[in-house]
Amino acid sequence: MNNKEHTLLCVLGKTACGKDSLVNKLCERTGLKQIISYTTRPRRVNEGNTHIFVYESDYEQMYQDGVIAAFTQIGEYKYWTTVDQLEDADVYIIDYEGIKTLRKLNLPNLRLVSVYINTPDKIREERALNKRKDDKSKFRTRDFAERQQFRDMLKNADFDYAISNISFAKAYSTLHWISQIEGCWKNNKEDTT
Repeated sequence: MNNKEHTLLCVLGKTACGKDSLVNKLCERTGLKQIISYTTRPRRVNEGNTHIFVYESDYEQMYQDGVIAAFTQIGEYKYWTTVDQLEDADVYIIDYEGIKTLRKLNLPNLRLVSVYINTPDKIREERALNKRKDDKSKFRTRDFAERQQFRDMLKNADFDYAISNISFAKAYSTLHWISQIEGCWKNNKEDTT
């Protein structure tokens, strides 16, 4: 990491809560850069560039090379990023296990700001089935796999902000405000002090 403090907005939430849509709009409108994390899971139908899709052998090699920063596993699939990606981005869609591994790294000059996207279960399921075209069993399997980590996070109130995503416009407006107040825009500006 360089010597300038770098703020990383870490966006967390259960599957189909709207994380990708909110972060994509934030980055499109503000020019903030998003981390595109690695995963061993297959690409979903009609899924854009939400991850770098790789094989299990790629993960093993990166692990041996010692370049993995944040890591989590949901079901049989692994998700991770590298330290280099952390320095070059402003926003990271991550889960609770992933942010806990990031915190343990204690990287100098990296300030983590966590934002939990809260969406009712019924709305999440409708989005997964209708927009992502997940089947019901796939959604419920992933939801169950995430349940314990989010239960722990909520029990401990271990996040900086929470946003209700029932109204996308309101949720986006709040996320944009948080990015401004936390100074994410400063990541890409020269420090003149």
